[in-house]
Amino acid sequence: MKYEYITSTGKTEIEVDEQFYELLIAMDKEEYNSNRRHSRRFPLPLGDSEYEGDWLEDTRDRISETETRILFEQAADALTDLQRICFAEVCLYGRTQKSVADELGVAQQTVDRHIKAARKKLKKFF
Repeated sequence: MKYEYITSTGKTEIEVDEQFYELLIAMDKEEYNSNRRHSRRFPLPLGDSEYEGDWLEDTRDRISETETRILFEQAADALTDLQRICFAEVCLYGRTQKSVADELGVAQQTVDRHIKAARKKLKKFF
């Protein structure tokens, strides 16, 4: 039986026996189904892409990053200076409330209160 397959240079035909032909057809069907499943899960319309050298870049990522950055800036602007410092040092950098309180010259309970207030404000944004 003749089996026809497509290469980058064009179509090619080869002569194969019946068992091998059925195996090749089954492999073609599996590849088709796999590609179809993949394109359903990860659609990327070409209209959302820009040609950049050898790559196609998805512009939705840049838009999403910009929107996220703006949201973070708005959230940070909503915090007072002490809330921002306490929240960043304890929650982001992993320092203890006691060490931050000693550095700022305030009580540990004050740092805790600033962190709770910061979380409450940040929940409105996220």
